[in-house]
Order: sequence, then C-alpha cells, then structure tokens
Amino acid sequence: MPRSDDILLSVRDLRVEFRTEGQTIRAVDGVDFDLRRGQTLGIVGESGSGKSVTCKSLMQLIPMPPGRIAGGTVDFEGRDLLRLSRREMRALRGNDISMIFQDPMTSLNPFLKVSRQLTEVLELHQGMSRKEARTEAIGMLEKVGIPDPVKRFDQYPHQFSGGMRQRVMIAMALLCRPKLLIADEPTTALDVTIQAQILELIKTLKDEVGTSVILITHDLGVVAGMADELLVMYAGKIAERAPAGPLFKQPAHPYTDGLLKSVPRVDESQHTRLQSIRGLPPVVSELPPGCPFAPRCDYATAACGQTYPAARDFGDGQQAHCHHPLREEVAR
Repeated sequence: MPRSDDILLSVRDLRVEFRTEGQTIRAVDGVDFDLRRGQTLGIVGESGSGKSVTCKSLMQLIPMPPGRIAGGTVDFEGRDLLRLSRREMRALRGNDISMIFQDPMTSLNPFLKVSRQLTEVLELHQGMSRKEARTEAIGMLEKVGIPDPVKRFDQYPHQFSGGMRQRVMIAMALLCRPKLLIADEPTTALDVTIQAQILELIKTLKDEVGTSVILITHDLGVVAGMADELLVMYAGKIAERAPAGPLFKQPAHPYTDGLLKSVPRVDESQHTRLQSIRGLPPVVSELPPGCPFAPRCDYATAACGQTYPAARDFGDGQQAHCHHPLREEVAR
C-alpha cells in the first residue's frame, strides 16, 4: 500500500443515486479507490457502468436534482470534496482539479472565441492580467500541437476540427497545472491516428506538469499503455482492481476477461475471431440480488444469483468480486 502522504485522492464508499419516475436508481454503489501523486488510474467498463458519474461526483458536477450523493467521502489533500460549498468547489475546479469532457463541441462555448475561453481560466484562478493570460494560453496551445497558435487563438470552436477542439480542451484543462486531471473518454469519435496523438499528448504533458490522471474509457486498448492501475466497473460497482500488468496478463473476473477478449491483439492471427460478451448490460433499476454480471456469465452458479461476492485477493494488488474467479486466490 502507498504511504498516506503519497495519496492525492482517497474515495471511500461513494454512493450516487438518481430519483426518476417515482423510483430511486443507484448509479454508483460503494466505490473505493486511492490515487497516488503522479499516478494514472484507468476506469473501464461498458456504457452505463457508472464510470462518468463516479468522476463527475468527485467534482460535484452531477445534476442535483434528480441526482444526489447518497454517501461516502472523497478526500483530496485532507479536504472532503463532498462537504465543500459551491464557492469552495468553484475555486478548485479548473485550478487544482480539471476535467476533459467527452464531447469538445458541446463543452466549448460556440459563441465565444477560443481565446476568451482559455484566458478566463487564468484570470479567475491565477489572477493574471489579460495580456499575461494571452501569452500563457498561446504557449499552451503550441504545447498541445495547435498549428499557428497565434492565428488560431482568436478563432471560434467551429473553425477547428474534432481533434483540434480536443486539443483545445486539453490545453484549457492544463493551463493552471492541476494536481488532478480527469479525462472522460478523451478519444471518443476521433480516428485512430488522432486517438494515439491525443493519448501521447496527455502522457507527455502529465510527465511535464506532474499531474495525477484518472482516465475513463470503455476500451481497454486505450489504457494499455497509459494506466498504472485499473478499476473495472460494472453496474455501479468495482468488479476488479489491479495494476495494469497483472490485469492484462491474467484477469481474475470473467467480465474483465470478456472485455479483454473483445479487443483486437497485434500478436494474434488476422483470422482470429473476436469474442463478445453475451447479453446486454443490466438495467440499473432492476439489478439481481447477487452478482449483477451473473446473467451474462458463463461461470455463474446458483450462489451468484443470491449473494454479492466479497472481494478476493490474488496478490500483486489484484482484487476481484467474484464467486468463481479465473485465478487462484492468495491465502491470507
């Protein structure tokens, strides 16, 4: 376990609910994790598994109502983010904690020039003058690979391509040198070449600035060369957690194994068929009493449908919630 002073963020028993159509839906259910300084943590899972809601909750960005944080603690350098006022959170967002959202076209204001959207961050959080903020922002645009940044600085978002808009979002998120960067599907809707460039850019700037990163994605291939540790989420819960090496080498949870087998591998024949996970992700309001993955699992037994499995330890920091794990548990 890392030393306590090495931990930047500590999340314990995070629970998030949404009230809709007369019923309460638990979107995040008892999530725990630690993030070390300078670490990259990957959170993976299918759509609807609770990845984005988990991270938006850390910054109090879920709509309330209908959402509400039902319980838990989020310790960020000794302060519980869930107990902070709106004013205190506004001071942290964009400064100590930044987020890259999924769709840069809807995240950037189409009515404002890119210049104003970038300089505003520095003026509010760093107290810079308009001239100082302009110089700093143009320098960051150059760092993230925007060609001719002085000219592009005063253009509108619609004048940028999808990849360039994503670079602008990354520049905005990193302007204040945040201690924590949350990247929510940063490569969504980008072609493969641009995806690789964006991921390499985040990795390079992370090393330069010393920022800790939470990378949210449904694609294990995206985090293969990025993350130090992975959380695999399913139906609002953590199914498996492990350092990247052990998880890719020998997954313990059948769901993780299914995700890995659905990703093409360069060391396999081009004629190898990809495997899919049968069925569909569960409706969160209609979860079975036991393991939520049981209806789709090839290893499920009667016990899986009755009780939720406790965490099992497999060594090397790998844990999974499964009655029938794919590897031997370490004796305690």
